Amino acid sequence: VSQERGEPLGATVGYSIRLDSKASAATCLLFCTTGILTRRLEEDPQLRGVTHVFVDEVHERSMESDFLLMVLRDLLRRRSDLRLILMSATLDADLFARYFASAATPAPPTIVVPGRAHPVTTVWLEGGLELTQHR
Repeated sequence: VSQERGEPLGATVGYSIRLDSKASAATCLLFCTTGILTRRLEEDPQLRGVTHVFVDEVHERSMESDFLLMVLRDLLRRRSDLRLILMSATLDADLFARYFASAATPAPPTIVVPGRAHPVTTVWLEGGLELTQHR
């Protein structure tokens, strides 16, 4: 994303993973792991300065990701200005909409973008070498 914006990595666009981070005070778009976001929530339960949280591949369930979604659901009740965007190629949108809805707020909107299935062909090593004309 930083390259597409013509900026050095770590300027307005950065990342943070377990043992590596490329971000600065100017970073306003940070790509990070579930663990990094959970740690940030421990340090700042209100996520001050954060306006949007994107969680990709939300269908890949783990204790860590389920815990994060639980904490974010609780935070959304306290911060009506925070926007949570859940993404997945195989998401059961209704399930997550019901989970994040409450008596005080209706089910959040969902956007479904139709995808295309691309044909998959199995090519064994010998055939692959033949196709690439590898010698």
